[in-house]
Amino acid sequence: MKRSALRSALPALVLSAVVLLPFLDKPFTIDDTVFLLEARHALSDPLHPTAFSVNWDHAYERVSAIVPTGPVMAWLLVPSIVAGGEEWLAHAVELLALWLAIVATVSLALRFGLAPRWAAGAGLLLAATPTALAMGGTAMPDVPAMALGVAGLERLVAWRDERRWHQAVAAAILLGLAPMTRMHLVLLFGVGALLLVGDPFAWADWKRGPWTRWVPLAAAAFVTMGVALATRDPGPGGGTLATAAARFASSANLSSNAFAFAIHLGLTSAFAFAWTALRWRSIARRIWVLIAGTALAAFLLDRTWAVGFQYALTPVFGLAVAALIDVLVDAWQRRDGLQVALGAWLLLPLPTAIYVQLPSKYLLGSAPAVAILLARAMSARPTAGRRVFALATVLGAALGVAILSADSAMAEVGREGARKLIAPQVSAGRVVWYVGHWGFQWYAEKAGARCWSTEPPYPIEGDLIASDWNSTFPLVKDLEVLTHLGRVEDRHTGFRIMSREQGAGFYSNVWGYLPLVWGDGSIDAVDLWLAVRRDGDSGEPSMTSGGP
Repeated sequence: MKRSALRSALPALVLSAVVLLPFLDKPFTIDDTVFLLEARHALSDPLHPTAFSVNWDHAYERVSAIVPTGPVMAWLLVPSIVAGGEEWLAHAVELLALWLAIVATVSLALRFGLAPRWAAGAGLLLAATPTALAMGGTAMPDVPAMALGVAGLERLVAWRDERRWHQAVAAAILLGLAPMTRMHLVLLFGVGALLLVGDPFAWADWKRGPWTRWVPLAAAAFVTMGVALATRDPGPGGGTLATAAARFASSANLSSNAFAFAIHLGLTSAFAFAWTALRWRSIARRIWVLIAGTALAAFLLDRTWAVGFQYALTPVFGLAVAALIDVLVDAWQRRDGLQVALGAWLLLPLPTAIYVQLPSKYLLGSAPAVAILLARAMSARPTAGRRVFALATVLGAALGVAILSADSAMAEVGREGARKLIAPQVSAGRVVWYVGHWGFQWYAEKAGARCWSTEPPYPIEGDLIASDWNSTFPLVKDLEVLTHLGRVEDRHTGFRIMSREQGAGFYSNVWGYLPLVWGDGSIDAVDLWLAVRRDGDSGEPSMTSGGP
């Protein structure tokens, strides 16, 4: 099985390498900084990577109180930190994790009875998933979480079929660590339970069989709880995964996030369109589902901040809902227990709908299920399946490359801004402060800048302040007078992944629902300002304008 899985996975491994290796030196982006800072802290306190304070929205808070993510990603990034924050090492970890996910997905497809060529197809569909490729160019935990989850389920199915204790141990460790990488992957335990039962429709199958079959799932729960307790922030003001998640949870987020979930299934996953192309007759027989889903999408958008052009996305929502329902109804009608488990796996991200956002990366834990579901459907209709497979693979890989390129251009502004505007001033003995988050925060601190927050100390007259246009928020933007000394900016015409004006929000649906747009405005900019004492002497600086 191992050799067969590796052989079948080889095309997908090559595809992912061809796409991601040119981006190994890609700058750190958006939330990469949080996990890099955790990894840096882990060097001195390995058991408590979140037990420190970080500037968040211009005020210092305990990381454990604001980040609902376990310690695994911090541990994985330690080699990059030891090497001085090398981007290529962090991205190599992501690539290795993606390779693990690909091999595990192919192996799982083979265990589910797919022929080697269609198991290889499942691997290629996963490798060409736009979100998988895009997140493979970050230092965030989504690809490793996906890898741990699917590898854990593969070992669980191996245990179900062969009953070797090393398989049970591996399943327990991998599945137990998955929620410590992305919290909502704890729901994989439920998917695992469905896979352990021969026929989930038959109550007798739930009761039949040796009790030992449940050992890996029970042990996985203990691994998760044990790691969570051992790595809990012991400091004052520290939080837990649950309290950090609850802090940003609200029913007010449901409309926007529910809409985003279905849009991601249609735009950054091959699922909705490929499944519909393969089973259009079945979906057409329930055309009312498509119509009702489209109407529901318009209702959800009415309850959000959406602008007019985003209503054009409502048919995508309707199509995704129709495809999801078709998966579950078809499984019920054919009493296909495997398809029930895969369908439940697709719904993994739904509990995150109460969180402050639901970006496409939260669906990445379900990407192996999408790949296997589509490969099964393609194998049932091989002539049409080959055409749909080719189209889904080519378009998915192309979209992934486009997102990676746009993200690289945006992140490069922060790296170049720190290199050109901050580092020379610090080397010359000037005091430089920075305002902003995302990757810029990492590079600004690395260049020697101090963080200017709402809490003292503040810059004094003669100090310099570097601010990132895209991630600064109100602290600098709302000041009335500014002395401008220089700017690093990228205004080239091309793809954008974060644009409120055009509705693009690959990393956050708070910005928009589209993963990618074409634009010609500023991608991002870093400005350098000269601090001047404010009239009235509050101790905080004001700034006088001398530039654009």
